[in-house]
Amino acid sequence: MPKKYELLIEPNEGKKYTLSIWDNLESYEDYDKLLEAMSRIGKKDSVTLYVSTPGGRCDIGFTLIDRICALSCRVDVVVPYPTYSMGALMALCGNSLVVNKNSYLMFHDYSGGGGRSKGNETLKATEAYCEIFNNRFNSICQPFLTKKECEDVLQGKDLYIKWNDDTLDARIKRHF
Repeated sequence: MPKKYELLIEPNEGKKYTLSIWDNLESYEDYDKLLEAMSRIGKKDSVTLYVSTPGGRCDIGFTLIDRICALSCRVDVVVPYPTYSMGALMALCGNSLVVNKNSYLMFHDYSGGGGRSKGNETLKATEAYCEIFNNRFNSICQPFLTKKECEDVLQGKDLYIKWNDDTLDARIKRHF
């Protein structure tokens, strides 16, 4: 199974962790060891998180986001390459953000549906999840995105924030 992330540790009094997350967020088993290692990161440590993923399952993405947000140390996020979906949300969960040249963050509404349920079950599950996703999306993305931008995204409009976007510095300043 290909590795979905990399975790490097520089030992010293406060350890410096370099964490890179890439590829699709598809299976919890891909992140077991990472989640275990993250539980050992202390407040004297620091983390540089490199995020470059096409996104993937919301439940896995939100689990990683919750663990990142729960860290008691500083987390600096770098987006080295175009980053989509849950990766874009993950990029907003640190204490700082750098979007490298020729990179961008792409935000969109969630997608889903496995085709294995009856129509009424799919509809009920979608209605139940919609409220949860919308609340999580807004709490993570604002104030980096405006309320109107969040509404537009949740209504189906894709939003790209490029490395050279005139608004990027102001977005970072108000978010962090």
